[in-house]
Amino acid sequence: MLAEREAAKYPFLKVGLNLLEALDLQLDDLAGPTYTKMVDRAKDRVIQAILKGEVTAELADPQTELLSYPIAVMFVSLVGDQFLNRRYALSEAVRAYNLLQQEYEDKLIQIASEEFNWEIRKEPESLDGVMHNLKMIFNDYLRVAAGFHEAKWKLVNRKMENGWVSLTGVEAARLLQVEVEKWVNERVATPSNFPLPRPLEIRLDEIRKVFAENRSKLSGSSLPDEVINEAFPPCINYCLEGLLAGRRASHMERFALTSFLVNIGMPIDQMVSFYTDVTDFDESLTRYQIEHIAGLKGNRTKYTPPTCSTLRTHGVCRNPDSTCKKISHPLSYYRRKVWVIQKRAEEKAAREAQEAEPLNKTTEE
Repeated sequence: MLAEREAAKYPFLKVGLNLLEALDLQLDDLAGPTYTKMVDRAKDRVIQAILKGEVTAELADPQTELLSYPIAVMFVSLVGDQFLNRRYALSEAVRAYNLLQQEYEDKLIQIASEEFNWEIRKEPESLDGVMHNLKMIFNDYLRVAAGFHEAKWKLVNRKMENGWVSLTGVEAARLLQVEVEKWVNERVATPSNFPLPRPLEIRLDEIRKVFAENRSKLSGSSLPDEVINEAFPPCINYCLEGLLAGRRASHMERFALTSFLVNIGMPIDQMVSFYTDVTDFDESLTRYQIEHIAGLKGNRTKYTPPTCSTLRTHGVCRNPDSTCKKISHPLSYYRRKVWVIQKRAEEKAAREAQEAEPLNKTTEE
């Protein structure tokens, strides 16, 4: 069936959602032998995202491919880790991008307009010897391309006429990747916590095991057990110093600071103590909010700090230094600084050992 194959390629299509809704599958159904292939494929989709950062497109069996997607989303939401949410969403979006590049422009227009409400049309023109067959209204373009940093995506470097931006088919597919990533992330980011039938729980445990084994490798070197204040990024120092000085902190400052401290392993009691000088301080409420961010209360999701770009948008990026230019996240800054501090400590210890060696020999003699 053509609709089923299209939905298997692009699970974000409304036709696919309608097909899934019509099946009205329950968890007990998925635990039965009829759906073993779908459940295994769902597990593989998530593990591929963890290990490779890209989900393959296995379209030989469209029904399995179609049904495996919502099961995979369920698995990711039950793991409840924001990093995995983002990685899985990006991996599915890369899968979609690879398929979209192979489509005719008419198909791209249909998907873009019907699924994501773009204003886009076919109007071929040659620019510097390259065919740009599509035109997209500039406000849609700005919204979707906002996160791109390459010069070619800046509006000033695009051909725009009467509010329409010229695109190649591949560029349109790349922009659609952004929409797909956002679409998937919105679905996996909804916290879930419900019991699964044993066959599904076994697959989920396999996913958790693979994720746990690869988590630190994927997000950078693991963090040290002890908190190293000297490695704090300038933005976090700004938030912490302001809090200790009694300055009224914005919601973003408090969230950035607390989520950062949670992720580097600072004890809850110490974090609570930072807020004691804040006007209208309520210890029980403060403790609950910190424990909620730490994933100990509420939806059990452990939150990570906002990215550097988000902190800049909210005016929290203060006094950036040379290290800030090399990173895009406060935890990446912390890891880099910790490595530098530990490296210097090792070198100092080695020098001291070398200097002490002649003295030890003299003493022995």
